[in-house]
Amino acid sequence: MANDRPAGTPSSQILAVAESDESVLAIVQRLGREFDGAVARSTGPLLAIVAAAAESEARIVLLGLGTIAANERVARALRDAAGREPPPLILALCGAGELAAANRLATDGVFDHYLPHPDAVDPGRLAISTRLGLRLGGTVALPTAATRPRPIVLMVEDDEFTHQLVAVTLASQDVELVFESDGATALERIRSVRPDLVLMDVMLPGRDGVELTQGLKSDPELATIPVVMVTGEARREILMRSMEAGAADFLVKPFTPDALVAKLGRFLPTLR
Repeated sequence: MANDRPAGTPSSQILAVAESDESVLAIVQRLGREFDGAVARSTGPLLAIVAAAAESEARIVLLGLGTIAANERVARALRDAAGREPPPLILALCGAGELAAANRLATDGVFDHYLPHPDAVDPGRLAISTRLGLRLGGTVALPTAATRPRPIVLMVEDDEFTHQLVAVTLASQDVELVFESDGATALERIRSVRPDLVLMDVMLPGRDGVELTQGLKSDPELATIPVVMVTGEARREILMRSMEAGAADFLVKPFTPDALVAKLGRFLPTLR
């Protein structure tokens, strides 16, 4: 099946890609009824997937090809073939043991976002991630914090191990997780996503986390978002600077999964 969408539909917001008709149908079904009529499908081969992405004019491509290597191969081909602006956003569905590799590829710009494959996560989380991808692509409005079925946590952090720990810990929690590794672009990402909470590393490439927090708190549209600072040094100077910048709390590395959930639970009642 190279491309399948309702007759008379000139384009689709989403292209779902998997290794078989059964797998791609399972992804579509897990997206739920809100995306009915908005999803094209492709099962390959590689050139057919690239052609389907161009033909459907998809704003977001869901890659669920079973392995991180297969997802990477298709993502790179889509990047190389993108001849339109803006290019599609690429959301990779990964196995539980592939999150660290997915994070590296997201940091390198191969994927725009990633999360565990829907076989290992409840269907609602896939729909929320897809809706978030469409929002980042400017296609649909992201629900406000008051109307979201799950809160969004945005983590500004460049350390791969910390990314992996947080991703694995929160995979079973009732939240949507977004990563940003570059301090220079973090504020713009926060403005786009409008998360319910920000986990902010103190030491970041491109910009200091305390300065970023100060900038966030000086923006009236972002000022109410709680910021939890993540630091490897619990020095009084760092804690005082963070408090003065407007941070709500602190998390000291190394931290345990239980400590992370307990800390976020102060601000996000859905965590357990």
